[in-house]
Amino acid sequence: SDIVECYDAVASTANYWLDVLYSKAQDMPDVELIDLISENRTMSRNLEDYGTQKSTSLSTARRLAEFLGDAMVKDKGLSCKYVISKHPEGAPVTERAIPVAIFQAEPSVKRHYLKKWMKLQQISSLDIREILDWGYYLE
Repeated sequence: SDIVECYDAVASTANYWLDVLYSKAQDMPDVELIDLISENRTMSRNLEDYGTQKSTSLSTARRLAEFLGDAMVKDKGLSCKYVISKHPEGAPVTERAIPVAIFQAEPSVKRHYLKKWMKLQQISSLDIREILDWGYYLE
């Protein structure tokens, strides 16, 4: 029947995307992976207007300011595109938001900020697949 075929198609699609997550997107180019899992929020106000509030968007905006300079994030309407890191372990999700822009930086710059934001003494791999909190994305 049509409903059975529909459910089969939905199940097949769901299984495909679960396989992508369980395999840590090994066969997917980084750009596609980032497009698939990144979250994007737009700031409705200036960063300073939020004060000490915490959210993934605010953490991303503050880190973008640190990485790109305050002038890049001063206006309202800032687009905050981020992924969730597995480090620092046990930290709230708001503290594990990593701006996607860092993955286009030169390796030395990328390494510096990822170590700082993930609170690691050293970082063995700059591969996004080793940085992501896959459990977060599977939930």
